[in-house]
Amino acid sequence: MLTTMKYRTLGKTGLRVSAIGLGTMVHAGHFGPMKDSESLSAIEAALDLGVNFIDTSDAYGAGYSETLLGNALKGKRDQVVIATKGGNVMVGPNRGKRNFDPDYISRVMDESLQRLQIDTIDLYQLHNPTVDVIERGAVWEVLERAKQAGKIRHYGVSINTMEEGIAAVKDGRAETIQVEYNLLAQEPAEKIFPLAHQANIGIIARVPLRRGVLTGKMTVADEQRFQGEDLRARSFKGEAFAKELAKADELRFLVHGAAKTLGQAAIAFCIAHPAVSVVIPGARNAAQMRENGAAADIETSTADLARIAELWRRSCTV
Repeated sequence: MLTTMKYRTLGKTGLRVSAIGLGTMVHAGHFGPMKDSESLSAIEAALDLGVNFIDTSDAYGAGYSETLLGNALKGKRDQVVIATKGGNVMVGPNRGKRNFDPDYISRVMDESLQRLQIDTIDLYQLHNPTVDVIERGAVWEVLERAKQAGKIRHYGVSINTMEEGIAAVKDGRAETIQVEYNLLAQEPAEKIFPLAHQANIGIIARVPLRRGVLTGKMTVADEQRFQGEDLRARSFKGEAFAKELAKADELRFLVHGAAKTLGQAAIAFCIAHPAVSVVIPGARNAAQMRENGAAADIETSTADLARIAELWRRSCTV
């Protein structure tokens, strides 16, 4: 079936972006080993589907994801809105820390431009700044100067907590907010989306598949294969992992009609919210990208949305 991609305006940036984008964290090997050939096939499939928003970060493989993307998009720059992020230190003695000092952000932004092999980044995001960084505001001046110099077109934040998102809306300088939003993490819809929508701040929904839990393809046995640098080795463990899978099982009623998999239903749920401009599931290869892209054709019914909300509220009180 041919997917009909939908496009939306990304808040006050004015950028027209595909409702389904592509997240590239997986391509840096953070979820198990990857082959570049598979990563490149996912990017190629995304472009074929009309996906025009690709999100990356200098933190993904310490720049590896950006380098891969830069090579993949040679000669295709005009087809893609490129979003990247900075602020997480991935090399040297401060590895694992965050740094939003103006000089640091200015330097790593230049490094991202080089790896991506482009003159201008469409959307530059601060990668999980604290409320203090957002409110203090020194780093915003660096971003505004970079914008005036033509190094970036727009800027925003990627956040971890509801407090950070609320601070970003109140500050008013971020043009976009990237936040985890999915069937099992619906807090942003209550605490951030209404404020952002009112302020015309574009919402980028990340982790729509909950690191694979919401694909419907995982079992408790998968815990054994999450080893080493795989991010899931830290959180997909024991009872907590089993509970996540049980919650996902309760959502299998969403697999009907155009939704052939739970993963497609999960992505469709994200784009059903009017405040969400683009959702950015990862895709290891072309097949996964095509499966994700098909979610653009799925309309989540009012009845299903009501049942989803009911299940989520119940799980919050357990």
